Amino acid sequence: MIPYLYPYTKTLIMNRILTSLILILAVCALNAQGIEGSWTGKITIPQGELSINFHISASDDGYTSTMDSPDQGAMGIPVDSTLYVEPELTIKMPAIDFVYNGTLTGSDEIKGTMTQFGQTLELNLTRMEEE
Repeated sequence: MIPYLYPYTKTLIMNRILTSLILILAVCALNAQGIEGSWTGKITIPQGELSINFHISASDDGYTSTMDSPDQGAMGIPVDSTLYVEPELTIKMPAIDFVYNGTLTGSDEIKGTMTQFGQTLELNLTRMEEE
């Protein structure tokens, strides 16, 4: 190698490595959507299936959410507690003895269960398309 070009070659290689690392981190950050957004799922009850929706938002204190039960005409039900510690989600509404525990398994899927009045039912959620 020509001695006077060596420092420039080393700098060029370092710049390429740094640029590649920045691009990789940017792509990873864009793919990590987090838990915010609207989620939907169905529980099976003796009368059939019942849709449950959660709308989760980030707040200064962590997360807040509301719940919908569209099949029952109940919309915007306030949630008392929404805790997300990646990848675990817990939603609680003590007034109706409701707890949802789920695990974010992909950017668009949460596998979990809901418990109400001592009965536990499977409730897997998928991300809803934003309108």
